[in-house]
Amino acid sequence: MMNRTGSKLPLSLYVHIPFCIKKCLYCDFLSANASEEVKNAYIGALVEELDYWRDRIFGKYYIKTVFIGGGTPTCLSPRQLLRIGEKLCEIISSDEMPFLEFTVEANPGTITLSHIEVMKELGVNRVSLGLQSAQDRELRELGRIHSFQDFVKSYEMLRNYDFQNINVDLMADIPGQTLASYHSTLEQVLALRPEHISSYSLIVEEGTPFFQLQEEGKLSVPDEDTDREMYELTLAMLEGEGYQRYEISNYASDGKKCLHNLTYWKMGEYLGLGLGASSYLEGYRFKNVSDMEGYLRKQGDKRESKGHKLSKKEEMEEYVFLGLRMAEGISLSDYKKRFGMDFKTIYAKTLDSMIKKCLLAESGNHDRIYLTSRGIDVSNVVLAEFLLD
Repeated sequence: MMNRTGSKLPLSLYVHIPFCIKKCLYCDFLSANASEEVKNAYIGALVEELDYWRDRIFGKYYIKTVFIGGGTPTCLSPRQLLRIGEKLCEIISSDEMPFLEFTVEANPGTITLSHIEVMKELGVNRVSLGLQSAQDRELRELGRIHSFQDFVKSYEMLRNYDFQNINVDLMADIPGQTLASYHSTLEQVLALRPEHISSYSLIVEEGTPFFQLQEEGKLSVPDEDTDREMYELTLAMLEGEGYQRYEISNYASDGKKCLHNLTYWKMGEYLGLGLGASSYLEGYRFKNVSDMEGYLRKQGDKRESKGHKLSKKEEMEEYVFLGLRMAEGISLSDYKKRFGMDFKTIYAKTLDSMIKKCLLAESGNHDRIYLTSRGIDVSNVVLAEFLLD
């Protein structure tokens, strides 16, 4: 077997667990409550899907990162979670173990000591905890099933089992949230010293209860000025505590950037397994079917919806759109190596204009272009300038 330094290509693996105890009021993810019978059938289908891909591609790739997300993976029983992990370990060669990064998402109120013991047994080395807010009233507004103390208990259990890479998810613009309450949330989370913090502004998605409340004029969220203040407060407080912002909404201590998400932002290859999971492989974007009955019934590539082969133009645009999300921006030498074209030649007028407006900046060695703080504020406008005719 080849090791990571051999000729195999890197691949990130995402495993979707589409189950939760109760759907949050803002959530438009592919998830729902389900019976134990459905969960067991789903895991059986996941195992079969892993076998299919083992025979098809795993000899060509090595697995760089694994991310089990959802939904809520920890609403599976420890035994069910173990079955998925054991299959991963079975099909992946021993020289790839442990993975560089093996993440499991968990929610307070669902994670138990038995879950944690299973994760340690499987070699999970990163856990992402969904908190959203340290204020119980705001958690109730979101429809969360846990309190802040439930989160602290879950966090401490993970620390007691020597997990040294924990992410905490936070949310701004929660209904009824104020700058002061958000400041308090940041303070309480920072006191715990997680290695990674993600903070996203609430987006009201169509089809959610929040969308219906918004349509009825009954959803009271912070205004744009407060949203901006929350963003600036996040940056100031986290950088002040030694966290590095490496993507618009993500902060990490030294050496703790999320390698799996960097695969997405750098247009690396990834394979999504499970209901509705998306993949980018060998130049194709494709995703699995999104109805549970169809996913459980179908086998092999019949689970995939029709894929789309990206044109060179689409790849070039996506590389810029995704890369500029990162604080480091995009590498011009990597761009030329990847596409055989000079970035500054293609976008000469756009670059000149964006730099003069202080929306983009260039690194000292002239190899990177990145968004300025002002550019992040209007990132959608900036990115639109990089659409190719």
